Amino acid sequence: MGVRLEPRVLVALAEEMAAMAGEREAESGLAILASHAALEAFVNETGAQEISSFKPRARFLPKWHDLCQRVLGRQLEAAPELERLQALRDALVGYEGAAERLDRRAATPPPALAERLNAETALWAVDTARRVIEEFHRLAGKPPSDWV
Repeated sequence: MGVRLEPRVLVALAEEMAAMAGEREAESGLAILASHAALEAFVNETGAQEISSFKPRARFLPKWHDLCQRVLGRQLEAAPELERLQALRDALVGYEGAAERLDRRAATPPPALAERLNAETALWAVDTARRVIEEFHRLAGKPPSDWV
């Protein structure tokens, strides 16, 4: 199966990078990437457990949308923050297309991105990852993991 980091390990790494960020863009960027990776690992792990036809190789936001609709029957309140984290991740890795949305028919404007990466953005990304995972657990009626 190969190397796979668990969501809790990725959240801890994101937290560590955010604490080191200060005004340094590199650590801020790493915190954002690790936060996004934690969410992707969580959705892949949870999707595989909850949905027999789950496709872990699909794009991130469509996987979240599918998981939430099929397991929770609705989207998360934190959906706009999830879209913003995805947009930040895309910007960091050089994706220049339109921002991906959870609902492709959304009429709301795409998420706004920070002009510069800094500790505030890094801490926001870590907090968002934790909040999204906690909200999913709560809506699914499951106790949150001890690392959330």
